[in-house]
Amino acid sequence: MQEQWTAVDRYLTDRLAPADPILDAALADSEAAGLPAIHVAPNQGKMLTLLARTVGARRILEIGTLGGYSTLWLARGLPADGSGRIVTLEYEPRHAEVARANFARAGLSGSIEVRVGPALETLPTLAAENPVPFDLIFIDADKDNYPSYLEWSLNFGG
Repeated sequence: MQEQWTAVDRYLTDRLAPADPILDAALADSEAAGLPAIHVAPNQGKMLTLLARTVGARRILEIGTLGGYSTLWLARGLPADGSGRIVTLEYEPRHAEVARANFARAGLSGSIEVRVGPALETLPTLAAENPVPFDLIFIDADKDNYPSYLEWSLNFGG
């Protein structure tokens, strides 16, 4: 059964999320920096792009940046006119540094803001600064805090 699942997964990835130099470089840089290999799969990334496009997201919040791979996928779902913005929260300064370099290479530094620190400390600050709701929130951080992240996300919804 696992073999069949893997074959289907590979088929979907090959058809829907073929190799891409910017995304491939983001993964390579994350690996070279010693970041854990816990990023979303390419077909999951493609789903993030489609979700962002489907809801017409202009403002996205991502909780858990790592090397920015999923952030790049989300950014591809923003409006083509450059009016969209992503705020992404990352606990580890070293991970945030890798992510920022990946965003710069992709030409997206102006559309993506990385905030460093524990998300449960960053979220109240973010809420106080800007009460405008996010169109899409992607939670992909430490699993123990998911209930708290979800609670905060409900406060940010439109």
